[in-house]
Amino acid sequence: MSVAVAGCRMQKEGDAMAECADAWYHLVQGGGTVQGLRATRATDDSTVRCAVADGASLSALPEPWARTLVRELCAVPVRALSDADTLHAALRTLSDGWPAALRSYVTGLGRPLDWLEPHALQHGPAATFVAVGVLPVPGGWRWSAAAVGDCCLFQTRGDTLVTAFPLSLPESFGHHPDLVRGLDCLGGAGPSAIRTASGTAAPGDVLLLASDALAKWALAQETGRRPAWRQLAAVAVAAGAQARGSAAGGEPGPGAGTCSCSCSCSGSGSGSGSGSGSDCGTGSGPRSEPRTGDGGTGAEPRAEAGEDALRAFIGPLRDTGAIEDDDVTLVAVRFLDDGRTGTRAGGGADLRDGR
Repeated sequence: MSVAVAGCRMQKEGDAMAECADAWYHLVQGGGTVQGLRATRATDDSTVRCAVADGASLSALPEPWARTLVRELCAVPVRALSDADTLHAALRTLSDGWPAALRSYVTGLGRPLDWLEPHALQHGPAATFVAVGVLPVPGGWRWSAAAVGDCCLFQTRGDTLVTAFPLSLPESFGHHPDLVRGLDCLGGAGPSAIRTASGTAAPGDVLLLASDALAKWALAQETGRRPAWRQLAAVAVAAGAQARGSAAGGEPGPGAGTCSCSCSCSGSGSGSGSGSGSDCGTGSGPRSEPRTGDGGTGAEPRAEAGEDALRAFIGPLRDTGAIEDDDVTLVAVRFLDDGRTGTRAGGGADLRDGR
């Protein structure tokens, strides 16, 4: 049995990819960064963590904040994703470095602030997120998830929705979701703003992580008895296959600016240890960015690896007004009962075979 992760993101219509405030990241076991699509060898006690963040476009520096946030969420222990107090402490530690980072950003601008920037800088960066950690257990896997705001996780079985978290109805999405900020973290709400959930998964199940516009559309399809879960999983898998093909063709890997990747790990026990992570949606743009121990990762690619599959799906929905014109991220965590290791079509290279 193994777990395969694949996904992609795309920007608003007319924006450059550097302006996309969505980010995603995934980590196998914990530890070093994967270069390109290579992975270190995993053991049978592998764990997987994955996070999606949606930076608030009117906040200060939402893009680097979202990128930093997803890395931090994948660095915490899986058990922290089911404990709001523990996760809140980790997020507060992360936000402690941002006042100085924002001052450094202003100093490095070399120009006066425009009329909107003082208000945004006063409140700092902000984002919503959803994160999930997966642990192998006998006969399957157990997942724990945490969220602030309206990024969503869906557990699906074919075209059946098993779990929707933290929102389950399209009308639940609003214009003022809870946010985790780079200055006052969760503000007066504190840990109560963090929602948690957990469940078990069997071979064939898929966890889909999506930023708000796509999550709202998916739930509208579900309530309208037009479930699209299988279709969404196929889009993420196709994007992962495109990303691997791009990397094999000599384009920069995730650590050099591309933002989609696909990998898998096998596991049958439990535990933790060193492992490998992948930058997904972390290419640095032309803006000056605060350095908080997690800066940009290279030049912004002209087109994001794996983006074509998502664009072919989202484009017609935007044209008809079925989905809001917003940054979009889609990640699929698939639970496979393949009975073998090695490269699987659409699933990524098995980490057992990594070098």
